Amino acid sequence: SDLKDRLLEAVQQIDTRQSGFSDYQKAYYHCHRQWLTVKILAGLNANNAAISLATKLLKIAEKFHLTLISIDITSFLRIQYGLRDENDIRFREVNAAFRRFNELHQAESKAEELYAVIISEYVNVRTVKSGLEQAAISSYEQIADEMNHYQSYKLQMYGFLLGLLRYTSVNNFSKALDYCNEAIRFFVALPYEAPTPLQIFYYQSLLCNIQLRRFPEGKKAADECLRLMSDGSFNWFKYQELYLKLALHSGEYAQADSLLEVIFKHERYEFLPDNVKELWMIYESYMYYLYLMDKVDMKRASKFNLNYFERKTTIFSKDKGGMNVAILVIRFLIQIRQGQKSKVLDEQDALNQYCYRHLRGEETQRSYKFIKMLLMIPGSHFEPKLVEQKTESLRAQLNDLPVQIVNQSNEIEIVPYEHLWEMALESLLIKKSPT
Repeated sequence: SDLKDRLLEAVQQIDTRQSGFSDYQKAYYHCHRQWLTVKILAGLNANNAAISLATKLLKIAEKFHLTLISIDITSFLRIQYGLRDENDIRFREVNAAFRRFNELHQAESKAEELYAVIISEYVNVRTVKSGLEQAAISSYEQIADEMNHYQSYKLQMYGFLLGLLRYTSVNNFSKALDYCNEAIRFFVALPYEAPTPLQIFYYQSLLCNIQLRRFPEGKKAADECLRLMSDGSFNWFKYQELYLKLALHSGEYAQADSLLEVIFKHERYEFLPDNVKELWMIYESYMYYLYLMDKVDMKRASKFNLNYFERKTTIFSKDKGGMNVAILVIRFLIQIRQGQKSKVLDEQDALNQYCYRHLRGEETQRSYKFIKMLLMIPGSHFEPKLVEQKTESLRAQLNDLPVQIVNQSNEIEIVPYEHLWEMALESLLIKKSPT
């Protein structure tokens, strides 16, 4: 309790002149601290000093779109000019400004509420709900006029997020990417750097580029976003995770391996939550499989052990319809590549039952189809031509199912199943297992 009190006191002493604070963050903290000073001066009847400081403060708050504090300042100034100093010209000016900021605040609040309602009702729920696209369109239309009228940071951020949902809700990644770029252009053009919305839309841009398999464009988005983040922060690791997935989905395996090496050597890696570290171990297992298939010269290959990997991924092993699928898939693929036919045959029935119990839902159909294809390998006595014949229909069905961005499939599928299937067939033609 004492430590908590001391930490709260220390918050007031944070020096925003240090590196790591953006111009917007500096302005935000500066304005709130200075506003407190104005209130203290006014309370001590030092009205001239309070008015002078408030007037300077209003210019900063307006520049950085700090609407709430702009309302407070203009409310204070109109009282000073209307009741104390009786300056009619200044009163009318600040009163008009107060009305303008108040209208802007109402628009910002409206956009914030519309976005929060959609997130709570459609996105942050486990069950799939229909109507997200229509809800996004309706919400965006309610705020579109205000977006054209006001150029505020908060209004535009929530407005662009609502607009983006119109496309991501139906997996229209091309239009979503164009819209992300439009949002990025708006925030880049502001007279200050806006790290939060830029991170959001660079993040969304990277997601779209993963789906579209556009590595150069995705790499550019990732580099720009990483520039805005603190090295070693939780979000930094999260973004590196997406960057890795972009490389794996784009076939840039050497880039993925280099990134993986950076993550495991990072001094902050050991401080990540256990579930996050497990995710990186799963990514490493896929890199090891790519190494076995001679797709990459993996730097950490000698450190990987399949038995150890299975013992250390206990958290996601319980996620039956989620990341446990990725674990089962990579184990099966590694065993096939290493020629461990007896183990593959032993697991065949259990994996088949797993499909029927946990992967029959709409959101896991790609995983269901792919595992059924894998099961045809032992079912066809490991004969490549027979496997291809028996999986022709399933393969066509898999190709017709896009990788989803609004449900779990995007997370489960670390390397595109189409690519993994080609490697699985290739491994059947390799006579000698690697040591």
